Amino acid sequence: MQREYEKHGFFSFSSSRNRELCCVKHGESEINTVCRVLNVSRKEIRTKEGDKKIIFRGIIADDTAKLPFVSWTEREELVKDTVVQIENASVKRWKGLPALYIVENTNVSVIEDDIGFPGYGELIKPKKRSIGEIVGCEGAFDVIVEGNIITISAGATKRTRVLDDGTGAVFIELRDKEEEGRIYFGMPVKARGNVVDSEKGYVLMAEEVKISGETFIITEMNNFLCKYT
Repeated sequence: MQREYEKHGFFSFSSSRNRELCCVKHGESEINTVCRVLNVSRKEIRTKEGDKKIIFRGIIADDTAKLPFVSWTEREELVKDTVVQIENASVKRWKGLPALYIVENTNVSVIEDDIGFPGYGELIKPKKRSIGEIVGCEGAFDVIVEGNIITISAGATKRTRVLDDGTGAVFIELRDKEEEGRIYFGMPVKARGNVVDSEKGYVLMAEEVKISGETFIITEMNNFLCKYT
Protein backbone atom coordinates (compact mmCIF):
# COMPACT_ATOMS: atom_id res chain seq x y z
CA MET A 1 0.00 0.00 0.00
CA GLN A 2 1.24 3.49 -0.76
CA ARG A 3 -0.01 7.02 -0.82
CA GLU A 4 -1.69 8.23 -3.99
CA TYR A 5 -2.59 11.73 -5.07
CA GLU A 6 -6.03 11.53 -6.63
CA LYS A 7 -7.14 14.01 -9.28
CA HIS A 8 -9.94 15.42 -7.12
CA GLY A 9 -7.23 16.92 -4.91
CA PHE A 10 -6.83 14.70 -1.86
CA PHE A 11 -4.42 11.98 -0.74
CA SER A 12 -5.53 8.44 -0.07
CA PHE A 13 -3.78 5.13 0.56
CA SER A 14 -4.28 2.36 -1.98
CA SER A 15 -2.48 -0.23 -4.07
CA SER A 16 -2.07 2.54 -6.65
CA ARG A 17 0.00 2.19 -9.79
CA ASN A 18 1.40 5.65 -9.06
CA ARG A 19 4.90 5.55 -7.61
CA GLU A 20 6.45 7.84 -5.04
CA LEU A 21 9.75 9.34 -6.19
CA CYS A 22 11.88 8.44 -3.16
CA CYS A 23 13.07 5.05 -4.40
CA VAL A 24 12.68 4.65 -8.14
CA LYS A 25 15.74 2.82 -9.50
CA HIS A 26 17.84 2.60 -12.62
CA GLY A 27 16.37 0.14 -15.11
CA GLU A 28 12.77 0.42 -13.96
CA SER A 29 10.12 1.10 -16.62
CA GLU A 30 6.39 1.78 -16.93
CA ILE A 31 6.68 4.29 -14.10
CA ASN A 32 3.57 6.33 -13.27
CA THR A 33 3.80 9.21 -10.83
CA VAL A 34 2.22 12.49 -9.78
CA CYS A 35 4.66 15.31 -9.12
CA ARG A 36 5.27 19.04 -9.22
CA VAL A 37 7.72 20.52 -11.73
CA LEU A 38 10.29 22.56 -9.78
CA ASN A 39 12.63 23.47 -12.58
CA VAL A 40 12.77 22.97 -16.36
CA SER A 41 15.16 24.09 -19.08
CA ARG A 42 15.49 23.57 -22.81
CA LYS A 43 18.78 22.31 -24.22
CA GLU A 44 20.09 21.49 -27.69
CA ILE A 45 22.27 18.38 -27.95
CA ARG A 46 23.85 16.30 -30.71
CA THR A 47 22.90 12.66 -31.04
CA LYS A 48 25.40 9.87 -31.72
CA GLU A 49 24.48 10.21 -35.38
CA GLY A 50 25.48 13.87 -35.31
CA ASP A 51 21.94 15.26 -35.54
CA LYS A 52 20.74 18.19 -33.43
CA LYS A 53 17.94 17.49 -30.96
CA ILE A 54 16.10 19.55 -28.36
CA ILE A 55 15.63 17.95 -24.94
CA PHE A 56 14.05 19.24 -21.74
CA ARG A 57 15.74 18.71 -18.38
CA GLY A 58 14.72 19.69 -14.90
CA ILE A 59 13.63 18.63 -11.43
CA ILE A 60 10.33 17.12 -10.29
CA ALA A 61 9.23 16.43 -6.72
CA ASP A 62 6.57 14.91 -4.53
CA ASP A 63 6.50 14.93 -0.75
CA THR A 64 9.00 12.04 -0.58
CA ALA A 65 11.85 13.23 -2.83
CA LYS A 66 13.16 15.33 -5.69
CA LEU A 67 14.25 13.67 -8.91
CA PRO A 68 15.96 14.89 -12.08
CA PHE A 69 14.03 14.27 -15.30
CA VAL A 70 14.90 14.27 -18.98
CA SER A 71 12.28 14.60 -21.73
CA TRP A 72 13.33 13.56 -25.23
CA THR A 73 10.25 15.20 -26.71
CA GLU A 74 8.84 18.69 -26.28
CA ARG A 75 6.09 18.74 -23.66
CA GLU A 76 4.06 21.89 -23.12
CA GLU A 77 2.77 20.42 -19.84
CA LEU A 78 6.23 20.58 -18.25
CA VAL A 79 6.04 24.08 -16.81
CA LYS A 80 7.59 25.25 -13.56
CA ASP A 81 5.27 24.93 -10.53
CA THR A 82 2.75 22.75 -12.39
CA VAL A 83 1.46 19.45 -10.96
CA VAL A 84 1.51 16.71 -13.60
CA GLN A 85 0.57 13.07 -13.98
CA ILE A 86 3.34 11.16 -15.78
CA GLU A 87 2.57 7.72 -17.16
CA ASN A 88 4.86 5.11 -18.72
CA ALA A 89 8.23 6.73 -18.00
CA SER A 90 11.49 4.91 -17.31
CA VAL A 91 14.40 5.39 -14.93
CA LYS A 92 18.03 5.55 -16.00
CA ARG A 93 21.22 6.66 -14.32
CA TRP A 94 22.28 10.23 -15.17
CA LYS A 95 25.49 11.67 -13.71
CA GLY A 96 25.40 8.95 -11.05
CA LEU A 97 21.79 9.68 -10.06
CA PRO A 98 18.49 7.95 -10.84
CA ALA A 99 16.58 10.16 -13.30
CA LEU A 100 13.10 9.89 -14.82
CA TYR A 101 13.13 9.66 -18.62
CA ILE A 102 10.10 10.87 -20.55
CA VAL A 103 9.98 9.45 -24.06
CA GLU A 104 7.63 9.51 -27.03
CA ASN A 105 5.15 7.00 -25.61
CA THR A 106 5.10 8.64 -22.15
CA ASN A 107 1.87 10.45 -21.35
CA VAL A 108 2.07 13.75 -19.45
CA SER A 109 -1.07 15.57 -18.31
CA VAL A 110 -1.61 18.61 -16.09
CA ILE A 111 -3.63 18.19 -12.89
CA GLU A 112 -5.61 21.41 -12.73
CA ASP A 113 -7.24 20.84 -9.33
CA ASP A 114 -4.15 20.23 -7.22
CA ILE A 115 -5.64 21.19 -3.86
CA GLY A 116 -3.76 19.39 -1.13
CA PHE A 117 -0.68 18.59 -3.18
CA PRO A 118 2.47 20.04 -1.55
CA GLY A 119 3.39 23.48 -2.87
CA TYR A 120 6.57 24.66 -4.54
CA GLY A 121 7.91 26.34 -1.39
CA GLU A 122 7.66 23.09 0.56
CA LEU A 123 8.99 20.77 -2.14
CA ILE A 124 12.04 22.87 -2.98
CA LYS A 125 13.43 22.15 0.50
CA PRO A 126 15.81 19.17 0.86
CA LYS A 127 14.62 16.03 2.64
CA LYS A 128 16.55 14.46 5.51
CA ARG A 129 17.24 10.79 4.75
CA SER A 130 19.34 7.99 6.21
CA ILE A 131 22.38 6.71 4.38
CA GLY A 132 21.06 3.16 4.50
CA GLU A 133 17.86 4.18 2.72
CA ILE A 134 19.73 6.28 0.15
CA VAL A 135 22.18 3.50 -0.73
CA GLY A 136 19.30 1.02 -0.95
CA CYS A 137 17.60 3.37 -3.40
CA GLU A 138 20.82 3.75 -5.46
CA GLY A 139 21.38 7.46 -4.78
CA ALA A 140 19.42 10.61 -4.01
CA PHE A 141 19.10 14.18 -5.25
CA ASP A 142 19.38 17.18 -2.87
CA VAL A 143 19.13 15.49 0.52
CA ILE A 144 20.33 16.22 4.05
CA VAL A 145 22.43 13.57 5.78
CA GLU A 146 23.68 13.64 9.37
CA GLY A 147 26.47 11.47 10.73
CA ASN A 148 30.04 11.32 11.92
CA ILE A 149 33.31 11.32 10.01
CA ILE A 150 34.73 7.84 10.64
CA THR A 151 37.64 7.82 8.18
CA ILE A 152 40.07 10.39 6.86
CA SER A 153 42.87 9.07 4.66
CA ALA A 154 45.39 11.01 2.60
CA GLY A 155 45.73 10.04 -1.05
CA ALA A 156 48.07 11.14 -3.82
CA THR A 157 45.92 14.12 -4.77
CA LYS A 158 43.31 14.57 -2.02
CA ARG A 159 41.98 13.27 1.25
CA THR A 160 39.21 10.70 1.41
CA ARG A 161 36.50 11.13 4.04
CA VAL A 162 33.76 8.68 5.02
CA LEU A 163 30.49 9.73 6.69
CA ASP A 164 28.56 7.18 8.77
CA ASP A 165 25.11 7.66 10.36
CA GLY A 166 24.65 4.22 11.91
CA THR A 167 22.58 2.89 9.00
CA GLY A 168 25.37 3.00 6.43
CA ALA A 169 28.35 4.96 5.18
CA VAL A 170 29.23 7.05 2.12
CA PHE A 171 32.27 8.91 0.91
CA ILE A 172 31.89 12.67 1.22
CA GLU A 173 33.38 15.31 -1.05
CA LEU A 174 33.16 19.00 -0.16
CA ARG A 175 32.49 21.65 -2.76
CA ASP A 176 34.17 24.27 -0.57
CA LYS A 177 37.80 23.11 -0.41
CA GLU A 178 38.59 25.59 2.36
CA GLU A 179 36.36 23.57 4.70
CA GLU A 180 38.37 20.36 4.24
CA GLY A 181 40.98 21.34 6.81
CA ARG A 182 38.29 21.99 9.43
CA ILE A 183 36.72 18.53 9.25
CA TYR A 184 38.47 15.85 11.26
CA PHE A 185 37.96 12.28 12.45
CA GLY A 186 34.91 11.76 14.69
CA MET A 187 33.36 15.12 13.89
CA PRO A 188 29.53 15.27 13.73
CA VAL A 189 28.47 16.63 10.35
CA LYS A 190 25.20 17.70 8.77
CA ALA A 191 25.57 17.90 4.99
CA ARG A 192 23.36 18.75 2.04
CA GLY A 193 23.94 17.53 -1.49
CA ASN A 194 23.51 14.72 -3.98
CA VAL A 195 24.48 11.11 -3.25
CA VAL A 196 25.79 9.68 -6.51
CA ASP A 197 26.90 6.23 -7.62
CA SER A 198 30.57 6.33 -8.62
CA GLU A 199 33.37 3.87 -9.43
CA LYS A 200 34.54 3.90 -5.80
CA GLY A 201 31.04 3.65 -4.30
CA TYR A 202 28.36 6.09 -3.19
CA VAL A 203 29.59 9.66 -2.73
CA LEU A 204 27.82 12.57 -1.04
CA MET A 205 28.70 15.63 -3.12
CA ALA A 206 28.26 18.15 -0.33
CA GLU A 207 27.07 21.61 -1.36
CA GLU A 208 26.47 22.76 2.22
CA VAL A 209 28.05 21.50 5.41
CA LYS A 210 27.29 22.20 9.04
CA ILE A 211 29.74 21.28 11.75
CA SER A 212 28.51 20.99 15.33
CA GLY A 213 28.26 24.49 16.80
CA GLU A 214 28.73 26.25 13.47
CA THR A 215 26.39 27.64 10.83
CA PHE A 216 25.64 26.29 7.36
CA ILE A 217 27.89 27.27 4.51
CA ILE A 218 25.29 29.15 2.46
CA THR A 219 25.07 28.67 -1.29
CA GLU A 220 22.36 30.06 -3.56
CA MET A 221 19.61 27.60 -4.47
CA ASN A 222 19.56 28.71 -8.09
CA ASN A 223 23.26 27.91 -8.46
CA PHE A 224 22.68 24.52 -6.84
CA LEU A 225 19.85 23.57 -9.17
CA CYS A 226 21.56 24.95 -12.29
CA LYS A 227 24.60 22.78 -11.63
CA TYR A 228 22.56 19.59 -12.00
CA THR A 229 19.95 20.58 -14.60
